[in-house]
Amino acid sequence: MNIKNPVPIENIGDPYILFFEGKYYLYATSHFDGYYCWISENLNDWKEPVVCYKATDKSFGNSCFWAPEVYNFNGKFYMYYTAQWKKYEEEALRIGVAIADKPEGPFEEVFEEQPMFDFGYGALDAHILKDGEYNYLYYSRAGADHYVNGAKESEVYVVRLDEDFISVKGEGKLILQPEQEWERIYEGEKQFWNEGPFVIKEEGRYHLMYSANFFASKHYGIGCAVADNPMGPFEKYENNPVLHTSDTISGPGHNSVVKDNDGNYYCVYHAHTHYEKPSGDRQVYITPLKFRNGKISMEHPKLRNE
Repeated sequence: MNIKNPVPIENIGDPYILFFEGKYYLYATSHFDGYYCWISENLNDWKEPVVCYKATDKSFGNSCFWAPEVYNFNGKFYMYYTAQWKKYEEEALRIGVAIADKPEGPFEEVFEEQPMFDFGYGALDAHILKDGEYNYLYYSRAGADHYVNGAKESEVYVVRLDEDFISVKGEGKLILQPEQEWERIYEGEKQFWNEGPFVIKEEGRYHLMYSANFFASKHYGIGCAVADNPMGPFEKYENNPVLHTSDTISGPGHNSVVKDNDGNYYCVYHAHTHYEKPSGDRQVYITPLKFRNGKISMEHPKLRNE
């Protein structure tokens, strides 16, 4: 499939695509108290978005609606998303879940003014892996009040997800920290990130994609780690990052992966809309993803005018 980049979806973040019955449904941080859904049949031509979820009095969150991901489980569609817990004035991000009968929604809250779980610290960027009879929820621990060696730090955790897809079993387990040299670049406040997890199982191994550095910086990029078990331990690729700022894109990150009917993988991610002025203004890119020598490999995208 020849995809023209950037995809004409702007002012978003954290894009995720669900492929269902021949159509691609794209969800993203949409910069209001809810989420839009874009629909395509070929990853190039996208219909005008529809509002698939909007916060109500039943929602636990009142702002910071970020990083939605949608899954088809037993004929229902489950949306896992991030929001600011409205009962707190200070930053208190948590993960919520909403359900719909159709991938384009409308999605309705499962819990009454409550997030999925509360481990006593900020959690965001939910991602689900269904692996045989077990389910796993990966997420990022927020760095606002989490200090490691004097610096704020965001890390990746995993927890078992129950058979109902809305309850967790046990506590979150730390599996990824910002430790490689490319991940420990900072400008201003000393803070480091590993966030936006996404897992692909290939030939019996679990490849965990993640993003590092500040999202509004040219240093933002995508790294990978691999394990023999979905709960780790994960070992980061030596050649990280697998996608980073180049001559054509700035700050690629917070990716998801979608597989088409022919079994081809595509990495879906955001990059800065204005190359010379990295910021929260981002747009969608889609790049073929391949496995070479047992590891994920991607090429920087060609732009529409090339």
